[in-house]
Amino acid sequence: MLKLFRMTVIVLLLVTAGCNTQEKDSAKGGQPGRSPAAAGQTPQVTPVSPEAALQPAVTHEETGEASGSKPSVEASNAVPAAFLDPAKLSSSFGFADSSGKRILAASDDDSRLAEMESLNTAIGNNGRVFSVTLEKWQPGSADSNGRDMANNFANLSGYVFTVEDGKAASDETYYLANSAELDRGSLLAVKPSADNSQQLDADNPVRKQILALKKRHIQSIWKLADLSEAPEDLHLYVVQFVRQNTNMLFSLVLQKGPELSFMDYPAEIRDDEYSVWRVDDGGEITPGMFSLLFAARTLNGVALGVNWWGAEGVNSFFLLQQNAGFKEMGIEYGRYTSPL
Repeated sequence: MLKLFRMTVIVLLLVTAGCNTQEKDSAKGGQPGRSPAAAGQTPQVTPVSPEAALQPAVTHEETGEASGSKPSVEASNAVPAAFLDPAKLSSSFGFADSSGKRILAASDDDSRLAEMESLNTAIGNNGRVFSVTLEKWQPGSADSNGRDMANNFANLSGYVFTVEDGKAASDETYYLANSAELDRGSLLAVKPSADNSQQLDADNPVRKQILALKKRHIQSIWKLADLSEAPEDLHLYVVQFVRQNTNMLFSLVLQKGPELSFMDYPAEIRDDEYSVWRVDDGGEITPGMFSLLFAARTLNGVALGVNWWGAEGVNSFFLLQQNAGFKEMGIEYGRYTSPL
């Protein structure tokens, strides 16, 4: 009986040791807008082939990290990343006057006065953030030329906000929000491309990857901006593809490592070949047409506030990254700035 008891204890000890070994050796998994296009042109989201985007994984041997190592104290005590909640965003925009000390949210009446009083943050011009306070409702005047421009600021009806800290960029568009709904910690640093005149050359890996994924020749491609996001930066591009009969296409492309996310803007040439996506665009997309209001981190990816300039004005809209593409958030704004 005693012998049987000892054998049972030995078996139990062996089983327990085996379970502990399995736990220690287990693998750890890696983490891996109605648009301002011409009427009738529907943006499309293009999925990215997982096979094309795959890159060799970095092993513990390559990094020198032990497979059973634990996170450092610094990593475990790191402040959690902040995230923008797109569901909390409203649709309030304005533009700065010539002094940069006031922002006007143009409106035909003062029916949104209570809502406007709650807005205390303005963001735009590549993610610059300002604290603002509603100053007054402005009735406008008969001297207005109808342009949403700094030189017509005093003649337009709308809500006037005072910039409390610093100066906004004159004539730039700004998104207006309540600070309780827009966490500043979610914003990514935006660095516009230093030289928009230089396209990505034929040997550039990003250009080659886009060509392979879209299976369509590229007419032109530029980098618009770099977005800082740990542990690796993101890069935003605009690419126009070669015309196929009457079919036109350009895309905004966000790169994160080997992954590409597309927001496609197809168009069909009909009677006027000189106005394809926007009035008088000549069927050409250039990097000077685009700038960013901001970029922010969300639970599902990146949110972008985009300005798209055309011959008659600028349209601003929000895009939300979703899987291998983007979707429009329905938050948008248009300014009429056609030259007199």
